[in-house]
Amino acid sequence: MAYMKRRCLRTESRTQTSYPSEIERSVLQPAGVELIAVDMDEPGAFEALAPTADAVLHMRGVIDAPRVRALAKCKIIAHYGTGVDRLDVATATEMGMYVTNGAVYAVDEVSTHAIALMLGVARKIVIDDRAVREGKWHIPPVIPLRRISGRTFGLLGFGNIARATAKKAAAFGLNLIAYDPYLKPEVFEAAGARPVDFQTCLRESDIVSIHLPLTPETKGIINKEALALMKPDAILVNTSRGPVVDQAALADALRAGHLAGAGLDVFEREPLPTDDPILDLPNVIVTGHIGFYSIESNKQMLRDAAEQVRLALTGETPQYLVNRAQLKPR
Repeated sequence: MAYMKRRCLRTESRTQTSYPSEIERSVLQPAGVELIAVDMDEPGAFEALAPTADAVLHMRGVIDAPRVRALAKCKIIAHYGTGVDRLDVATATEMGMYVTNGAVYAVDEVSTHAIALMLGVARKIVIDDRAVREGKWHIPPVIPLRRISGRTFGLLGFGNIARATAKKAAAFGLNLIAYDPYLKPEVFEAAGARPVDFQTCLRESDIVSIHLPLTPETKGIINKEALALMKPDAILVNTSRGPVVDQAALADALRAGHLAGAGLDVFEREPLPTDDPILDLPNVIVTGHIGFYSIESNKQMLRDAAEQVRLALTGETPQYLVNRAQLKPR
């Protein structure tokens, strides 16, 4: 089948890692879609190309309301990652554009990373690693250490990644509770988790794993008051979005001994400054926003995003719509 030539912009950055685009081209070229890279670090580069774009593959940079409005004939903005907080979904929806995300490509990786951080903090792996290297041996460096089995694992947000995390947590004998006001009770029941409200999840959990999107409602939701609800020996894990947590308040709670520890893959500021107070705390394990990554997930991310564009530009409905409910029938 012959297709009319279309143009898809791929947002890149000379200051951040941008992945090769051969996979996307292999999906789009047979459908008659030309892939054009745009450097989001170059002032005016996006704006110059936006009016010509039929689609956007969003890897880097922010696509705010003015930039969305510049996409005069665009049918879809396909974001590679899961969270779409760097693009104005409301304006895109208002203009009739599809907005998609990477809904499934890193479910296994992020859920595994959340469990790894939980185990690392709960079993004090990093603390003891440092102790052994300093010549300290056996049990004293890790006292006290609690058994994991039988404790309560609470999930804030219960989407695809959270449910995969819950399944893995259950294998360690953890009791599951979860907060997500947008889901029906049967979703929790199918996953073996008891649905609870936000405050109850914080109060009852020995381990809290955050899986919330970053929205105006969730920004800073784990603040001083929320942290005060948690058990004094609880653990906090965040593999979602850094600004969901008030990082200064978390550092204060950890420093005061209110929490046993934290495992963090995301931060309010990224890259995390090397002088950030959170790095001075021995009971915190940090990783550099790598939870989503594996060789396999990276390839799937590129292919899934390109496939959403192909579907939209060939008259089909993309699979991973984030604005399905808001879009008017096309």
